Amino acid sequence: MSNPFSQARQLMQLVEDQELDVGELQVLYNSGHLSRLFRAAKHGDLSRVNVEELERILGFDPPVFLVKMGVAETTDEVVAYLKANGFNYVHRYITQENFPLKSSKTPWEDEIKIIDPDRMFYLDECPGILSAAGLLVPTYEHSIRFAQQHGKTTTSIRKPFIIFPHKPWQDPNHCRCVVSLNRSPNNRGLDLSYSTGQRFNDSCVMLAGVQPRKQSLVG
Repeated sequence: MSNPFSQARQLMQLVEDQELDVGELQVLYNSGHLSRLFRAAKHGDLSRVNVEELERILGFDPPVFLVKMGVAETTDEVVAYLKANGFNYVHRYITQENFPLKSSKTPWEDEIKIIDPDRMFYLDECPGILSAAGLLVPTYEHSIRFAQQHGKTTTSIRKPFIIFPHKPWQDPNHCRCVVSLNRSPNNRGLDLSYSTGQRFNDSCVMLAGVQPRKQSLVG
C-alpha cells in the first residue's frame, strides 16, 4: 500500500509542476481543492481529496471519450440543455437550422480522442495532424454531441479550448468557422472559431479527432 504522505506530496508536486498562474490557483482555491490538498499534504490524509477531479482541473483528462451518435436530440434541444446545465454561453449561430442533427434508428458510439498538436496550427493543417495521429476528421455532430455528453465533466485550466476541425460552416458574412468547446471551469461555452488567416494558439488549444473503428450499437 502506498504511503499516504508520499501520495499527498506527489499531488502537491503535480500542482507545482503545472506552474499555475494566480488566476488558475484561484480556480483551485474556489473549488476547495487547494485547501484540501494542503491538509492532505500536512496530515497524509487523502480521503478528502478527489484526485480524479483535481487531475481534470489541472488538464490531465483521459484523452479518449465515447460519444453517442445518431440519438434523438436536435441541436436546439442540446443548446437548451447546455444553457440550463452550467454553460455560460453558446454561439447564437449554433442552431438546428445551421448545424442540423439527425437521429438514427440504430444509434452508435464513436471514440473521440483529444490530442495536443504542441504547436500553433491553421485549420487547413488539421487533417494532416489528425492523420499523422491515426485519427479521422470529426463532423460538427461530433462536436455538439461531445459538448452535450462530456462538456461539463471535461475540464482544463491550461488548455481549455478544443477545436473540432469539421468541414467549415460559412456564416452570413461568408466567413469559415468550426465548432469549438471552452472547458474552462469558470467559463464553459460552445463557440464558433473563425479560421480565416487565424492560427490556433498552442498554449491553450487542443484538437479533437475520431478513432477509426467499426460502429457499435448503443443499447
